[in-house]
Order: sequence, then C-alpha cells, then structure tokens
Amino acid sequence: MKNFLRSVVLSITLLLAFSANAEPMRNGKWEVTTQTIMPHVLTQLPAHKDILCVSDKNRSRPPIAVHESCEFYDYKITNNDASWQMKCKGEMNMNGAGRIVFSANSYRGSAIIKMKMPQSEPMEIDHTYSGKRIGDC
Repeated sequence: MKNFLRSVVLSITLLLAFSANAEPMRNGKWEVTTQTIMPHVLTQLPAHKDILCVSDKNRSRPPIAVHESCEFYDYKITNNDASWQMKCKGEMNMNGAGRIVFSANSYRGSAIIKMKMPQSEPMEIDHTYSGKRIGDC
C-alpha cells in the first residue's frame, strides 16, 4: 500500500509539473538516468545512465533501458503521458508497470517491478527515470 501511495503521489506531481508542456516527445538521442530502489537493502544501487535513440521504429515501447528478455505491452501515450506493462522472462522472472510524463526535451517517470529469483522471496523494486534529449541519433 505504501508503494501504491508513493506511485500515486509521484504520478500526480509529474502530471502537474508537465501538463503545461504537452508536447510530443522528440526523436533523437536521449540520456536516461535510472535510480533503482530495493526495499530492505541497506546499500542502495547508484543511479546509472544510458544513451538511447528514440526513432519512429521504436516508438512502440517506453524510452527506458531494460534487459533484452523484457517485453512491453499495453503501451499507451495520451497527450504527454505514457504508461505500460512489462514482463521479463528467464532466470529473473519480473513483471511490472510504469509511467512517464514527458515534454519535447525531457521526461520523468517511475515503474514498480515485482521480481522472483530462484531460491528467494519475491521482492518489489522501484525505479525512477529522468530523461533529457541530448541531440540527434
């Protein structure tokens, strides 16, 4: 419940922050910063940056870096708000949902991923994303 409320507050904040800038996300090279928060882990993982190329060919998925075993579905864009579901197969079975709110040159968002590794209890992992357009691909 705590994670749900956190997601609702983040979503409302993002919606209000970007609603005045309802522009489509531009194609180009994007620097994406991902912060992973794992509950009950004393030492948090450092944020990491990825460079992605957004083009007409990959607009059917969110502009975030994920493992190649992950698939997105129910990806929807309404105005400047994108949401999705995801499922990852393999050794680490994961599924989750996320949302980003974007302008032409930046975005912020989050996802909650549920993961089950062999011989461990299921866990929920929070991701926050920020992206900025840094040029053409």
